[in-house]
Order: sequence, then structure tokens, then C-alpha cells
Amino acid sequence: MDNNNNFQQPQYDYSQQPVQPQYVQQPVQYAQQPVVAQAQPAKPLAIVGMVCGIVSLVFCWFGTGAIAGLLAGIAGIICSVLAKKKGNESGMAKAGLIMGIIGTVLSGIFFIACTACVACAAAEGALDTSYYYY
Repeated sequence: MDNNNNFQQPQYDYSQQPVQPQYVQQPVQYAQQPVVAQAQPAKPLAIVGMVCGIVSLVFCWFGTGAIAGLLAGIAGIICSVLAKKKGNESGMAKAGLIMGIIGTVLSGIFFIACTACVACAAAEGALDTSYYYY
């Protein structure tokens, strides 16, 4: 056999130290603390405004009960505006303001209409019950 190889082995220089990769320690990152939702300012005022707005919308349909609807609507408007001024931009403050305005307007219209109906009936004598007694 012929020891004549066409392949040559590479020559390595073993006198140098192999280069070790440098490991850089990464800073430790801790998990962030959960963000605690802070209570919105004047939340009770927004709730009261919304409840008064709902009450005014309910009572506006009851004729003379429209007086209660009128008062509740005005209270709802005032509470909602105060809540918005104190920084509460929630949906409850907006809903209370809108329902308070609508309830106040409807209660005022129905109260005036019922008062006018009673006045017309009284002027015509429809409310006079004295003719039933002989």
C-alpha cells in the first residue's frame, strides 16, 4: 500500500490558550408590581346623580308624582355636575347628568300638562260633585 495521501491534516497551534467566551451578567429584572386601580374622586356623587336621574325618569310618568321627578332630576343634575367638577369622568356621572336633564324636562312638561288638565276640568265644573247629592 501506498502511504501517499492527498489530504493534509491542518496544523494547529496548541501553544495559545483557547479563547473562552465572556459571559456578561444581565441585570436581574424583577416582575413589576401590579398597578392598583385608584378610586375615582367623587364616585358617591356620581352614583347619587345617576340614581336621582333614574328616579326622575320613573316619576315623570305619574302625573302629580312629577313633582318628585322634578326634584329628583334637579338633585341628579347637581350631583352629577359636582362629581364632574371633582374629577370624576366616569360613565355614571355622564349618565346621571343626561338622565337628570331628560327627567327634569319631562317631569316639568307632564306636571304642567296635568295641572292644565285639572284646571280645565275644574273650570268646566267636571270636578263639582255637589249635583250628586239631592
